[in-house]
Amino acid sequence: MKKVILILFCIFILLPAILVGGCFALVSYQYKDTFMPGLFVNSVYAANMTTESLTEKLNDAEQIPELQIVERNGNSHTVSLEQIGYHADYSKPVTEQKNKQSVIGFLQWFTQTEHATREVTVEPEYAYDEELFEKYFDSADYLKDNSDPKGKVVEVRYDHSEGYYLYDETTALLSHEKAIRAIRDALDARQFTVDLESCDCYVSAEHTADMKEALSLWDDLSRFMNTKVTYDFGGAKLAIDAGIISTLLAKDEEDNLLFDEDGRVYLDEKKVKEYVHTFAEEYNTVNKPRQFRTTRGDVVTVETGTYGMKIDEKAELSFLLDALDNGREQNRLPVYSQTNYTGISNLHDIGNTYIEVDLTNQTMYYYVGGDLMIETPVVTGNTSLGRGTPQKVCFVYGKEKNRTLRGEGYASFVRYWIPVYGGVGIHDASWRSSYGGKIYKTNGSHGCINTPKDAVERLYDMVEIGTPVIIFY
Repeated sequence: MKKVILILFCIFILLPAILVGGCFALVSYQYKDTFMPGLFVNSVYAANMTTESLTEKLNDAEQIPELQIVERNGNSHTVSLEQIGYHADYSKPVTEQKNKQSVIGFLQWFTQTEHATREVTVEPEYAYDEELFEKYFDSADYLKDNSDPKGKVVEVRYDHSEGYYLYDETTALLSHEKAIRAIRDALDARQFTVDLESCDCYVSAEHTADMKEALSLWDDLSRFMNTKVTYDFGGAKLAIDAGIISTLLAKDEEDNLLFDEDGRVYLDEKKVKEYVHTFAEEYNTVNKPRQFRTTRGDVVTVETGTYGMKIDEKAELSFLLDALDNGREQNRLPVYSQTNYTGISNLHDIGNTYIEVDLTNQTMYYYVGGDLMIETPVVTGNTSLGRGTPQKVCFVYGKEKNRTLRGEGYASFVRYWIPVYGGVGIHDASWRSSYGGKIYKTNGSHGCINTPKDAVERLYDMVEIGTPVIIFY
């Protein structure tokens, strides 16, 4: 009986135990130095690979990034980290994965009908060569230490185009030590952009009494230098900026700034007034020559006249003194003391409603919206007596009925009076029986535009005050 039990023990217990133990021993021996099947590490199939070979493969596949170092002024520097020996090392995580494998896990994988695989992702350790690191960054010009305050300057300077500005060498002084620390911290955290300013790598120097005086002056000046007024003259722009404003400040004969009783820089009102007058003369359209395409087909240039826009210099002086003194930045449409019929503030401002007086052909035309409403012969100033009607771009500035026109040696009653330039106007002339031709040369008016009664009556009823009048030969 004992013999039977012994045989059964050997068959059912001892033999299986020996077989299992043998399998364990065989698998353990087979994969003692390599990975067992079924494992992917970072997408690399690790089966039958040693830790060294898998580590090497993963190390080689690692992409070494570039480091961006950004200065305070926005300049960016790209550093190839290979220059400092920066590298990835997968040996530790790969070894940890090797130590996790077991024969039981292998047998479970082996006995499956469809051999499933397992994917793991591991992170390497990163390191760099300390000697290469120090050599590279110690020699980088943009990381040179600038934190020593000795010899630094703070002063207000002047540039003809930019005006006054603060030249300050005591701010944003780079500390090389802080910059190196910020770069190390970034690499340790696997961050590859280092903004030196946000990393607090800049320091400021202590200010001397002279430096504080310069800073106080700049604090006063900056309200002017930070001001900008941009005028719009019908599309033409004028920017009154720091460069111009600097020329408007009160200064002595040696061009040194003057200060008021409160010790503040101030505007020279006389200079501002002269400046306003200068740009008003430039952008006013009154008394400026204009080109005009005539009904007869040619283009004439009429040199001067009262028609156009005229800037209100008093209003603009008041505005600028306030705007510049209070440091405002704004766009400005000028105030005009005289405006024109179209509201256009340039020399193309006649529009398509106007009166045209052709002195050569002694004909007057009246257009409304581009349509010819009146065409009539006229008689203009007597040229033989030096009373020729002046060539002007002017405008209708009044309308009156039943008026007696008076001058040296004459008094003429007219039913319709439309003045256009000084004492020159358009009116009927009951004493005339004919118009046009060459009458004006020897029997012309005192300068006015004599017009047949029916034509001037129609014109009087239709024309508006402000309508442009172009008189030319």
